[in-house]
Amino acid sequence: MTGRWDALIAALDAAPAPVDFFLRDDDTGWDDASLFALLDCTGTAGVPLDLAVIPQATGVALARALRLRHAAAPRLIGLHQHGFAHTNHETTERKCEFGPSRALDAQRADLAAGRALLLDRFGDQLDPFFTPPWNRCSPGTPALLAELGFAALSRSRGAPAQQALPELPVDVDWCKHQRQAREGAEPEGPRVAQELARRVAAGGPVGLMLHHAAMDAADLALLAELLPLSTQHPRVHWWPMRELLARGVAVATS
Repeated sequence: MTGRWDALIAALDAAPAPVDFFLRDDDTGWDDASLFALLDCTGTAGVPLDLAVIPQATGVALARALRLRHAAAPRLIGLHQHGFAHTNHETTERKCEFGPSRALDAQRADLAAGRALLLDRFGDQLDPFFTPPWNRCSPGTPALLAELGFAALSRSRGAPAQQALPELPVDVDWCKHQRQAREGAEPEGPRVAQELARRVAAGGPVGLMLHHAAMDAADLALLAELLPLSTQHPRVHWWPMRELLARGVAVATS
């Protein structure tokens, strides 16, 4: 069982100090059944899961179910804003909801409307963080977020530098590496392990990004294998994003 994770275990064994990890899942509001299957998986392992929530896709019933889960185990679930409608507004550049083709006033209106909607749905259970759809936004977006009361931004490591907000980037895209493994008829798991190992060697925090709506039963089974294995390693500490940021563990994106 552990063979596929050997690269990660070796990197952890060699780490000079404990390594901080966090788990972020995008696109809450899509495919509720897959979302709750993922929450069951991470909850069983005792690993915190931060949910990036699409305001316009998250109805009253889903919000109520998530509030109940949060109330029952607040450290195991984080809730923060993921765009507004998760709609692409670019025609020539890469997909982006808050990209360079949108006026800042239009961005501000959507950001504020999304924040108001989620505050109405979740109240003080909502963390004041923002994950942009597709992990990218225009250079002016972080300042808008700060103006509107957001406290942190989460994109991919390597995103353009910004000074407006603390940033906690994700490093490893589970679904991308799983897709590449399947397309290449490779064993599933080692690609993710190797990417995590590289980030462990570079120092934490290490952010693992999931997309529950793109994960199947095989993905969940693999994650259910990795998470307990990682929690048993003395060098691994899984944290909610809010606790990492409260400890001042914000890092540069590059």
